[in-house]
Amino acid sequence: MTAKKPEPQEPMTRVSGKDWKMAKTATRRSQMPNALKQTYAERMAKTKQLNIARDMAKSMTQAKIDDKRRKREITEERKKIQEEKERIASLAAKMSANKLKRLKKKAGNLKGR
Repeated sequence: MTAKKPEPQEPMTRVSGKDWKMAKTATRRSQMPNALKQTYAERMAKTKQLNIARDMAKSMTQAKIDDKRRKREITEERKKIQEEKERIASLAAKMSANKLKRLKKKAGNLKGR
């Protein structure tokens, strides 16, 4: 038994059989989109850079939001403390006014005797 060597295949180009015509080849697209002109690795590197930039921008905006929230909480806390002080001061003034009335009444009573 002798093994047959496979015959080399001819390229898959279409030949018209007319000597004056050129062999047909695959169409070359001159207006191919830029995304298809790049290799996969280049597209992935670009995507990675975009993701890094997006994440950085997102973290920066989140930091700004957190800073604003923290400042707002500090301001609200100060406001609450100030309102509490004013409330205590008004109660103290009211109490001292009542005490003054009592003392004046007592003094008035003593004067009449």
